Amino acid sequence: MPLATGTAGPRMVAARPAAAAPWPLRPGVIITVAALLGLGLRVFQLTRPGYLTGFTQYDDGVYIGNSLRLVNGVIPYRDFAMVQPPGSMLVMLPAALGGKVFGSTWALAAARILTVGADTASVVLAGLLVRHRGALAAGVASGCYAVYPPALSASQSVFLEPWLSLFCLLGAVFLFDGDHVADRRETGGAEGRAGSRRALWAGVCFGFATAVKIWAVVPALVAWVVCLAVRRGRMRFAGGFAAGFAVPCLPFVVLAPSGFGRTVFVSELVQATHGRVGTDLRLAGITGVIGLTSVGVHPRIWVGAAAAAVGFAFVVIAWLWAGRPGPRRLLVTALDWFALASTFAVIGMLFFPSEWYEHYAAFAGAFLVVLLALSADRLVAAVRLPGTNVRAAVAAAMIAAVAIAATGAADAYTATKLHPGRDLAAASALITPGACVLTDTVSATIVANRFTASSPGCPAIVDAVGTLIAATGGKEFTAGPALLAADADVWSQAFRQAEYVWLVGNSYGYTGARIAWTPALYAYFVRHFRRIGLAGAFRGSRDVPGGGLYIRR
Repeated sequence: MPLATGTAGPRMVAARPAAAAPWPLRPGVIITVAALLGLGLRVFQLTRPGYLTGFTQYDDGVYIGNSLRLVNGVIPYRDFAMVQPPGSMLVMLPAALGGKVFGSTWALAAARILTVGADTASVVLAGLLVRHRGALAAGVASGCYAVYPPALSASQSVFLEPWLSLFCLLGAVFLFDGDHVADRRETGGAEGRAGSRRALWAGVCFGFATAVKIWAVVPALVAWVVCLAVRRGRMRFAGGFAAGFAVPCLPFVVLAPSGFGRTVFVSELVQATHGRVGTDLRLAGITGVIGLTSVGVHPRIWVGAAAAAVGFAFVVIAWLWAGRPGPRRLLVTALDWFALASTFAVIGMLFFPSEWYEHYAAFAGAFLVVLLALSADRLVAAVRLPGTNVRAAVAAAMIAAVAIAATGAADAYTATKLHPGRDLAAASALITPGACVLTDTVSATIVANRFTASSPGCPAIVDAVGTLIAATGGKEFTAGPALLAADADVWSQAFRQAEYVWLVGNSYGYTGARIAWTPALYAYFVRHFRRIGLAGAFRGSRDVPGGGLYIRR
């Protein structure tokens, strides 16, 4: 669609009439209600048995474990493998510092609460980004994200996606002043300097989001291209992005240059896992239909494809109808282009990794709800629906549709996430406090408050899968015997220092081990360790020990 031109270069005009029909509620009120709804749903998840202080899954122990190691003076990328940039470790530092006083169980609970706060803030930011378009746009954006099933799944424990959404949406709020990129040329004096700083801070937020997970570089690149297109803030945004990424990463690059580059920029990018997850789960996750009673956890491909087609058709109709030639024609703004391009770019990116987990879709949802909100506003403005009640009904219907889907999905998520935790109390009794415990799933030792050893020289392994990725150059179990032997060597050295070994990856229904067992490693292990309890469902095989707690003979 054509751009309006002016003395400052190409410029996009407002996307809706300046005089909009009044709404029964102001945008701020709607955003507040949506935030309370989102907070209530997320807090409810933590009130389920075992969700605040219990053992629920693998990733949360890794993320808070990295921070616990750092506050005890252990350097990531040098002293232990870490396959993500350090941003997630840094945002968890307040919880880890509290854990030094109150214990690792408390640190995990605090980290989960922080993640709920971050995801609830994204509900507010999504509404703030589009509130200048009116209550309809604010309600769709904040309301849909509040009940978006993948976001609920990602906020039930410590995952990276809530933090990605937080910093990317915060960067977008800084970058856009209404529909346009904030820039000092719009105004003079103090307001002009504030506009200049907004593009800088937007870059800082996107840069730090990339320091949390490299995925954030995709929407950051889209934002920078928008700045280039409108000739505003491009240098300040780029400088802010460089600072936001470099400042948290530079200390670890200096301390462990080879380890940082090998795990963050090599292993993560070339990672090949146990097998590629199909399109059916990805589409069902992104559209939010996975988890419905009628869909199940393994939906057919047509379910997600149908939901994606409906959403795509809605966006296309809204854009084409609002762009028709005539007196009601609405041109596309910088914010519209950002929402459209970032949504499709992030969704497309999610089809590249071999692995797929339901919480991945939460990152796409942060941009998807903004696009749906802007599309709904464009369609309603083009059609000019009469009366405030009709407009309110349109917004309520869209949010209700997502809320109905979220009810079933959220219930399915919380019902299937609990893993048996009956052994945690027994582990605390069997393991001497302060002993050196080695495990392939640190969530277990963190919840049992046996993560930190008092004796020096205890192995600092946090992420068993990350250790495998780092040792094999990102190939994991698809690597050949020679590469897998490198991971076995790491564990062989670690076993020589451990007093206890707690193997969880082979237990509780998990698929496969998280250690590349070789005959030599297995022979050493069974010769020097004996199981004393906590035996899992997996009884072992000829070359792989069964799950349970082992003590040095």
